[in-house]
Parts: sequence; structure tokens; C-alpha cells
Amino acid sequence: MKTGQITGVHRDTKQKQRYHIDVEGEYAFSVHEDILVKYNLFKGTEVDEAFFREVLVAEEKHKAYLGALRYLGIRPRTQSQLHAYLLEKGFLPEVADEVCDRCRKQGYIDDKAFARQWVDERLRLKPRSPYMLRIELQQRGVDKGIVDEAVRAVSREDELTAARALIEKKARRLTGAPDAAEERKLLSMLLRKGFSHGVVQQIRGELRQRTDE
Repeated sequence: MKTGQITGVHRDTKQKQRYHIDVEGEYAFSVHEDILVKYNLFKGTEVDEAFFREVLVAEEKHKAYLGALRYLGIRPRTQSQLHAYLLEKGFLPEVADEVCDRCRKQGYIDDKAFARQWVDERLRLKPRSPYMLRIELQQRGVDKGIVDEAVRAVSREDELTAARALIEKKARRLTGAPDAAEERKLLSMLLRKGFSHGVVQQIRGELRQRTDE
């Protein structure tokens, strides 16, 4: 790193928020405009090795933060997902930790809210048993305590509604009650998907009730 005085500041022609810094007449480094302003990287500012290292670390953290915001802007994510994304992009673990903590404090990631929203939307749009909801949240790195709280909010009626929706989707082609083989197939599907035996037994009764109707 060449030390000395900043002699030129040039805006990038394509990335308007990036600036190229010259020190003693030669190109030295590039930064985002937020870092430019924060560290007063204008003509006349003196740059030594310690200051240069500080600026580069700040630039790396800022780059990770902006990347995190873009990633979170697509759809809600968990803290674990964001951390894994930043590591995949090549950022150091300590940078990923700091950015995740910053995003959490700013409310951009909230695992409790994520878990509640995940459960609500799954029950409404893609019916799942509480067991499957638990597995899906755990796969996304949500803490066990948060998962337990979100899944406990699923009532028996919610579970029954989800089971009925799945059954109706599979049994749509049937008229009346299914035969014994079809009934076993439908109920086995519910068991595989993690629905409780009590719910499966109630669905069995509802399927057989179709005969009387």
C-alpha cells in the first residue's frame, strides 16, 4: 500500500456509488460512497497503513451488508440462512457474524416472525402437518425454542383443515367413499406426512361417512 496524500477521487462510470482513490498520483483503492464520506476520503486526506487497513475492513463489511440487504429483499430469511449466504459469497465468518447482528438489530431478520409467518402461510397455501412444519423450520436453521413456540400455535382444527385439504386434493377424482385399498393409501399418506393418529382417525371416519351420504 502506498502511503501519502489523496490526490484524486474519481467516480466509477458504471457503478455510480463507487469511487476510485489516487494516492500521490497513483490509483490506490476503490470504495463505496458511504465509506468515502465516513472516512473523509477526499483530496488532501493523509493515508497511512493503519488507516488504509481500517478503510478496507469497513469497505468489506459495508459490501457484505449491502449484499445482505439485497438477499433479504427477495423474501424473508432466517439468521442462519443469511449467515450461510454471506459465507458462500466469500466473506469471513466474523464479517458474516457482524452483519447478521446488525440486520437483526435493525429488524431485517427476525426468526420468531419468520417462523410465525412460515406456519401461517404453509397452513393457508400448502397444508402441512405440525411435524412437517417443524422439520421445515429446523432445516432453515430456526432455533428449537422458536420452532416449538410457532408449532404450538397450530390448533387441532388447523391440523384437521390441513389434512382435509390434502385428502381432497388426492381424492378429487373419487365419487363417494374410497374403497378399502384407496382408503389405506390416503390415510398412509397422512401418516407419512406426520399427521397425528387422532387426526388420521377422524379423517378415516369422515371418508367412510361419504358412503352414508
